[in-house]
Amino acid sequence: MILSNIKLTNFKKYTEFEIEFGEGLVGIIGKNGSGKSTIFEAILFALYGEAKTRGNKELIRNANASVKDPVVVELEFEFESLEYKVVREFRGKALSAHAKFYKNGELTTTGAKEVTTSIVNLTKMSKDAFMHTLFASQKELISLSTLKNEDRKKMIRKLLGLEKIDFVEKELVEKSRELKREISAFAEVLLGEDEIKLKQEQIKSNEDAKKSISEDEKSKTKELESIKSRELHVKKELEVFAKTKEQKQKLFSELELAKNSKSSEVMNQVKLSAEVHELEHKQEELNKLGNLKSEYINLQEQLKNQEKLKEFHLKKEGLQKEQVNLRDQYTKSKSDIHTLEKACEMYEQYTFDIKNLDQDLHIRQDDIEAKHTIEKELLAEMAGEQKQIDVTNSKIAKLKELGSESECPTCTRPLIEEYDNVINSLVDIVNNTHQKKITEFKKQLLHVQTQKATLEAQKKAKEKEHLELSKSLNLIQSKLQDLKTAQEHFVHVEKKGLKNKEALKELEQYNYDEKQHYIILSNFTELEPKYKHLLSLETELKRFVLVKSDLANVTKNIEVLDSTCSDKEAEFKLVIYDDVKHKHALDEHEGLLKTIESKTAFINELKVQTAKIDGEIKNIQNSLENNETQLKKVQTKKDDLVDYEKIKLSLAEFKTKLNAKVAPRISSVASEMYSQITKGKYQHIEVSNDFDFFIYDEGKKYPIERFSGGEIDLANLVLRIAISKTLTELSGASSIGFLAFDEVFGSQDEARRMEILEAFHTIKEQYRQIFLISHEMEIKEMFERVVEL
Repeated sequence: MILSNIKLTNFKKYTEFEIEFGEGLVGIIGKNGSGKSTIFEAILFALYGEAKTRGNKELIRNANASVKDPVVVELEFEFESLEYKVVREFRGKALSAHAKFYKNGELTTTGAKEVTTSIVNLTKMSKDAFMHTLFASQKELISLSTLKNEDRKKMIRKLLGLEKIDFVEKELVEKSRELKREISAFAEVLLGEDEIKLKQEQIKSNEDAKKSISEDEKSKTKELESIKSRELHVKKELEVFAKTKEQKQKLFSELELAKNSKSSEVMNQVKLSAEVHELEHKQEELNKLGNLKSEYINLQEQLKNQEKLKEFHLKKEGLQKEQVNLRDQYTKSKSDIHTLEKACEMYEQYTFDIKNLDQDLHIRQDDIEAKHTIEKELLAEMAGEQKQIDVTNSKIAKLKELGSESECPTCTRPLIEEYDNVINSLVDIVNNTHQKKITEFKKQLLHVQTQKATLEAQKKAKEKEHLELSKSLNLIQSKLQDLKTAQEHFVHVEKKGLKNKEALKELEQYNYDEKQHYIILSNFTELEPKYKHLLSLETELKRFVLVKSDLANVTKNIEVLDSTCSDKEAEFKLVIYDDVKHKHALDEHEGLLKTIESKTAFINELKVQTAKIDGEIKNIQNSLENNETQLKKVQTKKDDLVDYEKIKLSLAEFKTKLNAKVAPRISSVASEMYSQITKGKYQHIEVSNDFDFFIYDEGKKYPIERFSGGEIDLANLVLRIAISKTLTELSGASSIGFLAFDEVFGSQDEARRMEILEAFHTIKEQYRQIFLISHEMEIKEMFERVVEL
């Protein structure tokens, strides 16, 4: 898997953000809180629909986004040369999950759970496995060497997903010690002339010993070949013995089978003979029964005819009784129809009257409403006039209060001598104008109210008349429905009577004699058991021919099997097998195998000694070659040389086979990378089954604490990468092509940071993408590509 591009919308601190990752060593650089780690949280969210740690979904939505704004993450990546795109969304107030998955631009999967399943099936990794495999933090790297043994073991088991394999969890212990990296360390490890001469003598001595062992090995190998030849010969003899024994056993089994088959056929012959004799006796018995079958069939036909006549007789009686009942119903229905027709005679008159009443009530209601409108208008007029009276009286009272010096209410000039005239004029207006109008309006209002009351009383009387008429009409309508039902019933009764009459006419031709029926039934009942016995005999005698044929075949088979037994017995006696010789051959073969095993073990031991000597020679030669290399580099590359020792990681004793595979694989991957990073100085890192780490230095292993802090940092780095690779292999996800490290520099000084960066440059060809998240702005020029936040 290679990450290509990610686009974020309203995800945590990002409102709108997009990155194209590129390949190589990629630096994600930014100050604390700038959202560096959020990018990789978004990658996890896109792939698995969850953030790094599960929690409140609301925390995923950007604080400035509204509930209507969706949270969207779009991730594009390459997997096994194919282009993929996954789109995750949280929508609405409830943040309901939606997802889509594309392959080479074509939509293949929709739905949050379905897309997660497709991702897991594609990468062969769950969310936890993906995090532990491809993401590492400074805390994890430091923990590899600083935690106590049980704590370290627990952490590595969690990374590998092995914490549930058994119940024995010990804390991982890591110790680190700083080793001197001064240039004088090179001088201390350089060999002196005496040491070089001694090592050369050791090589010659080992080569002589190797030659002696080689000659001894050749001699023992010749002896072994001779024994193997004899073993092969004996093995062939054993194959002949086994084949002969098998053949004799097979012939014995075939002979026993033939004898058993013969015995079975003889028993079958006796049984079939007895059955033939019994069937012959039953044939004689059947012949004696004569014409019983035809007599039974004749009686059966007569009995059927009698039962049919009885059925017609019973039907005729039923129809006659029904006709009597139908006549009564006919008479009653006719009477009911006449009564109901008389009761419904006034229907049309009542319908006409009620329509006239409806029209009359409608007219009276219109008149009442008109009178009511006039009443309201008169009351409004009276209220208007009364208001004018109240206003004029108010003016008169005010003038009287102010006296003759008051102003004219119309022209505002002082009244003086006009004072009395004005007051009298206002009083006259009140009495002769407004009050007169009110009196007239009251007369009109009384007349209108009287007419309205008369109309309402008339309307009430008409409504009562309408109610009584409606009741009578409803009663007639109910009787009309009864009349319709009675008429339909009358027609049904009439039709049914005519139909029964025709049926009775047809049944007149059939006569039924109950006594004769009883006689035939008695004769049939008496004859039936004999007839059933006859049928039983016929059924059994159908097998007669087949049983005779079986008896003939069995007799013939007995003759064939008798001949077969004789032939097999003669063939069995011809096969010669010596059990004693077979056992002797087996004992000799077993002895030869033990001898071969012991000889082989001795030869292998000689080979191990030879290999050990080769290893010692190679180590001494490597030491001499390394010494030559160091002599050349001491003067020119003092600042570039560092001492590294290999770290060996050991897991605590696990109870499954998987545990035994993990540690060696981590050791292998870590050793290869550490050797490359240290430029061959340290060739092997060992990880024990207890997750203790050892570094091999000149063929000897040392605990990690022996080495310098820089070497421990690099060892931690390759071990963490080795764990990631092992996780990838265990999960079957072989196409993951990137790693991500979060703040792996921690509080390292500048020199230490440069060493770690150089290490990443050394191993980058093993991964198409390596992401380093850091807040150290000054190291950004060390990356091939930088995403600065």
